[in-house]
Amino acid sequence: MKQLYSTSLLMLFLTGACVMGSCSDDDKSQPDTSPQQENKFSFNEQTRPLESAVYELKETVSEGETSQKDVAPSVYTFYLSPTKGLTDVNGMNVADNYIKIASSQVNGDVDMSVEGNEITYQDLILNNTNAAQATKSDVKIQMLSAKVVNIAIDVEVEGKKLTASYYGLCTKQADPNAEDKIDITLDRVINSFYLGKAREGDSHNYYFIFSNANYSKGPQGGITLTEPGYMFVADLYALPKEDVYDMPTGDYMPSMFLEDHTFDKNYSGVSYLDEDGSRAQLPLVEGESIAVSKQDSIWTISARIVDHDGMERTIAFQGQMKIKDMPSGGTATLPQIGHDVEVVGVSAKATYYGNMMNAATGMMWINVYDDKYLNQEGSNGMAVALVVFHDLFGNPKDATIMPGTYTVNQSFKHSTWLPAIEIPMQGMVFPFGTYAQMDDGTSFGQFSYAQKGTITIENGQHMNQYKITYDLESADGYKITGSYEGIIPITDASDDKNPDDGTSTLERDYNMNLSTVNTATYHVPSVVYVEGIGDKPVSTYQCGFQIINIGLEVEAEYEKDFTRRKPGGDIFRMELCTEKGKENVITPGEYKVQPNRWPDYFKPGAMLPGIIRDGAFTSSRWMHQDYKVSESGFVFEWMDGHALIYDGVVNISKVEGTDNYKFEIDGICGRKHHVKGTWEGPVVALGNSKKADASKANHFVTNEEVKEMSAAYRKAASQKIEMNK
Repeated sequence: MKQLYSTSLLMLFLTGACVMGSCSDDDKSQPDTSPQQENKFSFNEQTRPLESAVYELKETVSEGETSQKDVAPSVYTFYLSPTKGLTDVNGMNVADNYIKIASSQVNGDVDMSVEGNEITYQDLILNNTNAAQATKSDVKIQMLSAKVVNIAIDVEVEGKKLTASYYGLCTKQADPNAEDKIDITLDRVINSFYLGKAREGDSHNYYFIFSNANYSKGPQGGITLTEPGYMFVADLYALPKEDVYDMPTGDYMPSMFLEDHTFDKNYSGVSYLDEDGSRAQLPLVEGESIAVSKQDSIWTISARIVDHDGMERTIAFQGQMKIKDMPSGGTATLPQIGHDVEVVGVSAKATYYGNMMNAATGMMWINVYDDKYLNQEGSNGMAVALVVFHDLFGNPKDATIMPGTYTVNQSFKHSTWLPAIEIPMQGMVFPFGTYAQMDDGTSFGQFSYAQKGTITIENGQHMNQYKITYDLESADGYKITGSYEGIIPITDASDDKNPDDGTSTLERDYNMNLSTVNTATYHVPSVVYVEGIGDKPVSTYQCGFQIINIGLEVEAEYEKDFTRRKPGGDIFRMELCTEKGKENVITPGEYKVQPNRWPDYFKPGAMLPGIIRDGAFTSSRWMHQDYKVSESGFVFEWMDGHALIYDGVVNISKVEGTDNYKFEIDGICGRKHHVKGTWEGPVVALGNSKKADASKANHFVTNEEVKEMSAAYRKAASQKIEMNK
């Protein structure tokens, strides 16, 4: 069974060499210089010019033939005439004056003793029946391209002499049975872009690349076929409809002026890679159109080409296709599915990668497989990789998949899923993130990279089961939908180091209940602690500092009636950096916890991590208080839970129509557990009842005063312990 790729798997090495930066119908096999010869012929010493050339091609491979072995070669029949302007065999027959050469050999000397090879002109006939009696039978034919031929004849039979030399255009006779017949069907959409208004005129540009083979893309956007097949590039121009993404149908003729219903010959063409790895540029038939049609949701875009064996064929893409803007970030390297997919899973497994990129969230990679993907390799089975971020686990072996609704984000935030990207590595490319994969029997399949939508995870109907639904949209505009319900075994692949430094008592993520706090306080410190240096005056730095307390741990020592909070419960402190001069106001915004207490991190919008000073937890931290009331009515409180905050974010917003503020807290402790909570209410300056006001100076509280309050708290806790004894 093909595996969905994860960070521990390498992509299969992409091989092959059929790079096509831009296609052209230039004839690469044409020699640099033309043969120096006149187009003329001589029969019985009478010389005349050759003015017209036509050929027809008879294929001898039967319908559905899968092997070329033991099959007679195709036969070319050339008509060379002194009459000008003849472009088909009917015209030659009407003029009734032409040399006719039939041959299965068009790459050099022609052996006239081979059955089927023949030259006729008037009463001269040379073929396998009389080749042995011919005085001369020198014939050479070189098809230099689908429309250029070099022919040299010097024969003598029964006293009749014919010499001829022709180099130039030779029109291929149209196949009357070729209409609406597709000889080469392409089913993969590599690019289908609307590029906007053309650089000249009023038409708009549509650019397509189709294939029937696996491919990869280079860093500059070049396409490489990695297995034998065809690649068709169509650079089209048209006056758009009201919906510019619904390209007009019809015949697009070759032109260099980019007018309505034309294609640019310089960037349209077909490339072919054979089984030996040889690459060929196949020209479009001169003067033929690129035809565009659409029935319901099925597009057909076709062209006539001269194939690698010299035979003229119709090549066409046929299938669903979504025309879209070219992505600014570049296009996918690996083959894309190019249509809507639904993956109804019958099996799933997950891998827990832990704290990836130090995002303080747990990354869970979930693979969901349908029945075909599991059991019928190469039958277009489907699978999805879902990469979601949720809680970290103190013991990764206990990791579970967390229920919730996950939205897209690239930052590894909690309750998000990761959109797909491609990661190059030592010449290889592999997908990372959320995507669908189709097993088409090739070495790596086809993909659809998710960029939008939601993933919903619920507990299943039975123990240890999950229900997952996904409604996503790919980068190229197609749906990725489906579901799975059942057991999902989880493998731990995390390399998280033990984060326990003794500053947290949490065993799992914790949701605070801050409803017991009715008024928060703030104070402006006079010094700030700098890691490795010590206390420095706040005036040293180009920002302000403020400490906000949602609940004071020593409040019982200062206000016996608990006017700002009820006894016990959760309390939370945050040390914030503000703009200089705004220390005495509460500034709404997002405050991200910084990794260190160094001056480089002292900037507005920063939240400083918690520290231990003289045995006390200070700066950004969470505590939980328990309490007991003595017979005298004195309230004893003590800490029964704590955590310094080392990471996370706090969002502060003003409550409209009030003087209150709303705090949305998602802190992360040293054990990587989240401390979450929401609180709303007034914020007053510590030491008085006035609310935060930038117009008046407030009391500056030193770190020493904070230490004194913490010491009082510890004293109260010690008294409680003694009382219990």
